[in-house]
Amino acid sequence: MDAGQISSNALKYPLNDFKKVLILGILSIFSVLIIPGFLLLGYVFRIIKSSMEDSNEPPQFDEWTSMFVDGLKVFVVFFIYYLIPGILILLGTWAAFLPMLTQQGAGSLVDPSINVGLISGIAVIGIGLLIVVSFIIPLALANMVYYDQISAAFRFGELFDKLKEIGGVDYFIWYVVMLVIAVAASYICFFLVFPLFIGIIIVPLIIYPYLTMFYSRSTALVYAYGKPDPEYYRHKKQIK
Repeated sequence: MDAGQISSNALKYPLNDFKKVLILGILSIFSVLIIPGFLLLGYVFRIIKSSMEDSNEPPQFDEWTSMFVDGLKVFVVFFIYYLIPGILILLGTWAAFLPMLTQQGAGSLVDPSINVGLISGIAVIGIGLLIVVSFIIPLALANMVYYDQISAAFRFGELFDKLKEIGGVDYFIWYVVMLVIAVAASYICFFLVFPLFIGIIIVPLIIYPYLTMFYSRSTALVYAYGKPDPEYYRHKKQIK
């Protein structure tokens, strides 16, 4: 597997139909209204599915009810995976600020050393789990889309087999490349939004949807590289 080729293909993918980037951007802007947010996640599902079916074009925005339901599936997968790490990180943070909630002059209800222990224990474990989850979730999401079953995202035996098919080292390299691109994109968004008012429009309307399509496409391609069925996914034709 060539992570560079996958990244290159995924970076060009949104440009095949830029109007759909803008439509996704509109959903992104109104995602605070919840329903557009689920539609956005449903389009992520649709990109992964169509890419697995050997399509080089972004899918259509149609069958909105179906796309909404698919978005709910994606949300459930994300929610379950990130629930425990999120709780642990929140608990660790709470432990750090707990003494501040005591009445002034009454003294701390909790020994500061215990707070430090909670932070270094609970929160760090949560952060560690968050890193593990971020590594697993592309495979989990793609497996869910492939079988169209939420339970497929949590069949860890299948996910481990898929990781072996792709190659652990190759998948790790791909993951690092995706991480580097995410960090670079974050810096770009930061410097666009804060000094430039126009960035407040450009980021959710163009950059965020572009990256969403890029990561969805890339997730599908890396998953499909581990698929042994050439009739299902002809990667030599797809990755170019």
